[in-house]
Amino acid sequence: MTETKHAAIAPTTSRRSVLKGFAAAGIATAFTLRFPAVHGQEASTLKIGWVAALSGPGALFGEATHFVKAQLEARFGGGLEIGGKTYSVEVLVRDSQSSVNVAAQVTTELMTRDRVDLIVASEALASVAGGQMAVINRTPIISTLFPSDAMIGVRGGPEAYSNNGTPWTFHFLFDTADVGAAYLGMWEPVRSRLNDTVGTFYVDQPAAQGFAHPEFGLPAFLNQAGYTSVEGGMFKVETDDFSNQVATFRDGDAQILTGFMFANHFASFWRGAAQGNYKPEIVTVAGAFLFPGGIDALGDRGDGVSTEIWWSPKTPFASSLTSQTAGALAAEWETTTGKQWTPVLGYTHAIWEVAIQALVASGDPKDREAVRSALAATKLETVVGPVDFTDTPVPGITKTPLVAGQWRKAKSGPYNYDLVVTYNGTSAPFALDDEFKLLSDLS
Repeated sequence: MTETKHAAIAPTTSRRSVLKGFAAAGIATAFTLRFPAVHGQEASTLKIGWVAALSGPGALFGEATHFVKAQLEARFGGGLEIGGKTYSVEVLVRDSQSSVNVAAQVTTELMTRDRVDLIVASEALASVAGGQMAVINRTPIISTLFPSDAMIGVRGGPEAYSNNGTPWTFHFLFDTADVGAAYLGMWEPVRSRLNDTVGTFYVDQPAAQGFAHPEFGLPAFLNQAGYTSVEGGMFKVETDDFSNQVATFRDGDAQILTGFMFANHFASFWRGAAQGNYKPEIVTVAGAFLFPGGIDALGDRGDGVSTEIWWSPKTPFASSLTSQTAGALAAEWETTTGKQWTPVLGYTHAIWEVAIQALVASGDPKDREAVRSALAATKLETVVGPVDFTDTPVPGITKTPLVAGQWRKAKSGPYNYDLVVTYNGTSAPFALDDEFKLLSDLS
């Protein structure tokens, strides 16, 4: 890992100046934020590790990290009062580089060298790679941005994940079944116009491996629903030539295309598809279409591509930290950064809602067992919806709402595309914006 860089932030520093400072300095792979308490002693310093994807192919999943760090200044400035005692706070930020191996290294170091009291894993690889170390070192981890069932699978099943009912890792997000239901439900209104043939391909990465699982992933849901799959297989993260997949899907007449990959992968594939005369009617890809930047990279050919929707400014929830509605949080992001809102903003913010709630509820944040117990007892309304670990089938795992929709060319405003909800299931708290349309209907 590169040499640690330290950045001490005074309580009077503004959010905007912090963000501009990070942008000017570039992204560091490791640094520490310090929020001293008045008359704080070393024994009363609360140390929190934060593992995020600041670089690598999954860096868009860490895009909101610096923004949320600036928000934490308002909460931690002057320290954090818990149980009548004020603690100085250190937040040790580490870059996973979108790599399980790097995540394992930095997570282990946070536990064994830095002796942190809690790890916040806003893109989950720290929990994937460091879950067993959390049990051994009795260091709680809170994580998100990774399908819940995939988390259970890569950790060896429910009993292994939950440490036989006494978890040290706590994770919140929807699961692959929710994604499958959203995709199938979104396609159903136009299904009669198509041939039921679906092309699938996936990046060789932990979350995608869960999506690609033949028994529990998307292939199983497609088969159960009567679709025929044309398989493009798994591809390496560094792949940028998709001519074989283009030919396979074109020759197999796959009118629907789905899978899991990063935005740069799909952009390369989509260019090849245009050159190879492959024109699917539905393109619904997990991961790649979550972020506005990934859609902008497609130019005019991003109109109508579809995705699961994790969070948006229309989400009818508010933050327990700032009292901001989802819309207000997204508006602050756009004003401060000059960029369109991103779905990971809600979850990057919400994970700190859960972390701070548990630290305060523990009564003694230096007692890791007390923090672990507080996480297990968490039942909190957050900006992404309720996070409830109190009564779940797998201890330490809980799910959040999910809907689906399409990116459409914006009719007004400063951005090229808007994400509209075209499927909200039966209970998700999102209003429908429009009906789902085939790509040819939008051309």
